Amino acid sequence: MPSETAVRAKNGIVASSHILASKCGADVLCKGGNVVDAAIATSAALCVVQNNMCGLGGDAFALVKLGSNITEINGSGRAAERATIDLYEERGLEAIPSRGPLSCITVPGLVHAWGELLPHCTMELSDLLKPSINYAETGVALNRKYVESIIVSSSLTGFVGWRKLFMPDEKIPEVGSMLKQHDLAVSLQMIADEGIETFYNGKLAERIVSGTKMAGGLIEMEDLLNHFSTVKSPISTDYRGTTIYETSPNSQAATVLLWLNTLEEYDLAGISKGQEKIQDILVATCMKAYEQRAKYIGDPEFVPFPPNFLDKEFARKLLKSPENSESYRDDSKMEGDTTYFAIGDREGNCVSMIQSNYLGFGSGIVPEGTGFVLHNRGCYFSLDRSHHNSLQPKKRTFHTLCASLGEKDGRTLFALGTMGGDIQPQVQVQLLTRILDSKLELQHAINSPRWIVPGTIYERPSSIYFESGLRPSRNLPSTFQIMKLNGLSSLAGHAQAVFFEDGLSGAADPRCDGAVVGV
Repeated sequence: MPSETAVRAKNGIVASSHILASKCGADVLCKGGNVVDAAIATSAALCVVQNNMCGLGGDAFALVKLGSNITEINGSGRAAERATIDLYEERGLEAIPSRGPLSCITVPGLVHAWGELLPHCTMELSDLLKPSINYAETGVALNRKYVESIIVSSSLTGFVGWRKLFMPDEKIPEVGSMLKQHDLAVSLQMIADEGIETFYNGKLAERIVSGTKMAGGLIEMEDLLNHFSTVKSPISTDYRGTTIYETSPNSQAATVLLWLNTLEEYDLAGISKGQEKIQDILVATCMKAYEQRAKYIGDPEFVPFPPNFLDKEFARKLLKSPENSESYRDDSKMEGDTTYFAIGDREGNCVSMIQSNYLGFGSGIVPEGTGFVLHNRGCYFSLDRSHHNSLQPKKRTFHTLCASLGEKDGRTLFALGTMGGDIQPQVQVQLLTRILDSKLELQHAINSPRWIVPGTIYERPSSIYFESGLRPSRNLPSTFQIMKLNGLSSLAGHAQAVFFEDGLSGAADPRCDGAVVGV
């Protein structure tokens, strides 16, 4: 049975999508480490115990609050120098493959993001990685959901490195069996001993490049050498007296802020007819916010982000604009594997962090000797030269990852986020309105059923999905196909959150194997 109330703690709290990762972070807090120390330990543990969803070969975004300062770390990678539209056209491809060597075309940014966190740490990197190295070497018991992820990824068995790692006996592992990852332990130990640099300009980098080339991939040593994270202040808006911070483009999170700005035109807390009326408002405003997402969000180094996108007046004009008459297409996708975690302490310091392989197990390419899968985030690029998210060397793709953090009267109020690919803003806004407008208790807000409208930036969505407990209204767009999900579904995201009002509390999503550990 899912928890009915949030976990409360006195000194610190970790909410992640796996109990072992939450424990790693909490152990660091118990040893006197700060929230950033705990974040690296939690992040590394997830790279071992949930490497079907994230890993050393993936990307990450984080919001870090220490004292009164809030920093955003964009740990997403750029396209390789050799990754050009011409190359794909010469090979007769009309789209970037979602799997295989031609899908792993952006530099993995997670490890570099750790490097940006390190200056704020109080503990040594080697100590923070030690539990994860142990998990990788001695093994982790596979739960049902992990085994199911291997089953649904059976198309990857053609990639030898993936098959050896996740099907070591040439068969689907059983629930409860131990997954030992010696090569991953070695890679983590190299990072612990040699520092972050080994991943981008050292022995581990050499293994990544040679293994990628052997598979037919495009990443060269120069691509790794030239990679850097972006560290800056996050974007934000005021929503009914709460300052909401989100990760900047190329992250899609500006969608959340625009959407909240439109919702300020409605008195959601005062609506007497309840959730069905609120649901209609949320769906209608979602469609308008997502239309702007599809037009304007991308890599700001290549496509300037509109300076008025987050203005209240922009939102008011958007609400008055006519409905988009573009025809709907039935090619929405419900893929995307990611993991989010939140960490906070009693002083209000916190980390809101999300990391991903993109699609489950990423590209399927495991460079020999590394023990981790390279992500396939680059397959979100378009080969249409006229599209703002068209593939170009050194360009960051439109990124579904987004993390949120809130303040009220200068004090930390929450850190929250979710996996779910393109639907992440939808889950965030449903949670935020339930917490801030409907005043639901944190765990209750996460447990409550959700609706989702899947779809990338390349199509108008044609379906809306409802979890059990939600009733579709008659006011939905007539073009929508109404779909029902049984119970609470992973398709509706895995959300975690930490809340700072009336003490410190945390909540994890019953849709996943999430767990909250307090100290």
